[in-house]
Amino acid sequence: MDEKMKSTFKKDKLIKAFFASNALTSIIILGLITIFLFKEGIEFFGQYRHELERYRGSGMEYAKVVSTQHNEQTTLYRYLENILSKEVEHFESLPSNGPNREKGEQGRQDLLALTRSFQDSKELLLTYEKDVVKWAAETKLFLITQNDLIEVKSEAIEQKLPAEDFPETIGELKERNSFTHRELARWRNYFIRHEREDLAKRINPKAGDEMGTTEKGKINDLTDRIRKSATVEYAETLIAQEKQFSEIFSGFKPNFLLPESEKSLAQAQEALKEYLSKVPTYKERLTQWDPLTPYPLHRALTGFLLGKDWVTNSARQDWFGVLPLLSGSLLVSLIALALAIPFGVGSAIYINQIATTREQSIIKPCIEFISAIPSVLIGFFGIAVLGGMVSFITDERLNSLTAGFLLALMTVPTIFTLAEDSLNNVPRVLRDASLSLGATRWQTCAKVIFPSAITGIISAVLLGFGRVIGETMVVLLCAGNRIAIPDFTSGFGVFAQPVHTMTGIIAQEMGEVEFGSIHYRALFMVGITLFLISLLVNFLSQTIANRYKNSY
Repeated sequence: MDEKMKSTFKKDKLIKAFFASNALTSIIILGLITIFLFKEGIEFFGQYRHELERYRGSGMEYAKVVSTQHNEQTTLYRYLENILSKEVEHFESLPSNGPNREKGEQGRQDLLALTRSFQDSKELLLTYEKDVVKWAAETKLFLITQNDLIEVKSEAIEQKLPAEDFPETIGELKERNSFTHRELARWRNYFIRHEREDLAKRINPKAGDEMGTTEKGKINDLTDRIRKSATVEYAETLIAQEKQFSEIFSGFKPNFLLPESEKSLAQAQEALKEYLSKVPTYKERLTQWDPLTPYPLHRALTGFLLGKDWVTNSARQDWFGVLPLLSGSLLVSLIALALAIPFGVGSAIYINQIATTREQSIIKPCIEFISAIPSVLIGFFGIAVLGGMVSFITDERLNSLTAGFLLALMTVPTIFTLAEDSLNNVPRVLRDASLSLGATRWQTCAKVIFPSAITGIISAVLLGFGRVIGETMVVLLCAGNRIAIPDFTSGFGVFAQPVHTMTGIIAQEMGEVEFGSIHYRALFMVGITLFLISLLVNFLSQTIANRYKNSY
């Protein structure tokens, strides 16, 4: 007996050790994943801040303000283009010998002259913008080159390489405001001679040749030139434009064929007044621009969390704002849940409370089999079949609606299974008591069973949401992949807009980025955001499930 008890005790101990070790392994793996995510992603904000400081210091921030101002002028120009196109279209529809033909011809010529005059005036700021962008691009290249030279010089000092053709100190490199191609070539050859090809590759002896520089064979820091241009070229451009704009409209006598053209012209004139009222603000921002002002770290944080642009490989500046990706993920998830919840919960109630044993044996395996279908096959179905069906009611085949339909299909089994489990956990005595009191089966389901299982059903929905927002392949194939915040002011039309999601951007771009680059870190930060959302959803579902268990 003692031997039998010892044997049983040993088996119990081994079983306990086996399952405990598995549980511990799972915890360790989860911890390692979390640590790895945060280790790779948390450095993003420091890198992003450094990039934004370079964006400011190079003059690209200054150029962005000028570009924004020019875009406003382009919007005004489109007012006139729209009037002209409608007038021309109406004019061409007139009979050749009609009474309004001569009037229309004259009006068209006058409006065309007005439009061209406005465009010529707009070109003044465009020319200045192109100059500023060119100066800022050269300055940005100079700053990158300067930073690389400081780093390779530090490496040379650390490795105790002889000075020879690279005697400049780190302090002297920081004080420089230009580098010649001859110097860069000499410093590159210096590292080649000392068998440091890795450092030599970081020095480009022809830096700036591909885009052209202000001085041939040399790259310069042109921030002073950019700053001075705010009080010279930019100020002169504003004076010339303001004069031309006033002369253009004051000397124009409308001779329109369409009554709505007069209203459109009045709107254009009102928009011009509004633009001119903003000009002093633009001028103040540019004259007060200081390339040496440090960029605060919190701006990098808010730039990521609240940024409306995700732009990579830009000639000016890369932007990593998660808002368009987050809004796309939430929109697709909303569509999916709006479809999956009624089907998933409704199916669970029917199978659990109403269906016969034969119906249960057919319906339940079919619903659960959906979860076994590879998501890539569901994505193919969306591209080949569902996209064509959706295109009958929308302009795009692949959009948030197509992806939402497919994600709903994938989420129904999750919600169905968990909701049915919560219905099974409702004490049978409640249903029997309701039926014995004369309630119908439907009344029992609606007023007794469903309210008793509501916390478990909510938990099922939340876990379904976690499944939806974490899905990758379907949204990558079928959501349209347009990086922009959906236009929620368009009513139901927002559901037909192409979007990009957090999971989709990671899958699409992670294989192409350089290891350790800011783009690489930004994708990890998107992953951390997704991880925190999933963690929050699971926490809520567990809290609700625990409340449900404690109530019985």
